[in-house]
Amino acid sequence: MQKIIIFISVLCCIGCARSVPPTPENINKIFASKDFTFEFNTSNDKCRSISFRNDYLVYKSDAPTLRRGITYEEVLLINDYIQKIVHLHSNALDPDTSSHYIIKNTAYKVVIVPDQEDYYFDVLLKTLKLDTL
Repeated sequence: MQKIIIFISVLCCIGCARSVPPTPENINKIFASKDFTFEFNTSNDKCRSISFRNDYLVYKSDAPTLRRGITYEEVLLINDYIQKIVHLHSNALDPDTSSHYIIKNTAYKVVIVPDQEDYYFDVLLKTLKLDTL
């Protein structure tokens, strides 16, 4: 019985993404996988995400899930956006009580808490034509 519990514990540890600090090197490790998710979590527990799988993006929110191809120009736009929010990161704010971003793949997870109220995610969604309003 103990062997089973140890095996399941090890399996869970291996299967979970390891949290790493929000540095360009760590974010580039995540991007290199070409299979990652970019989440925006508000302080009132709403979550919206854009996942990238091969040459597709998948947008998930309260609205129906949207899947479509992605252009090179959109990749550059998203990259620029993520660079901006990394520069806004604050170590003084708590992600449990503040709006925050998560960039993750199966191996790594980066949490970014901007030091100001963030409205850029909505602008990004409108620019990518992902908003359903």
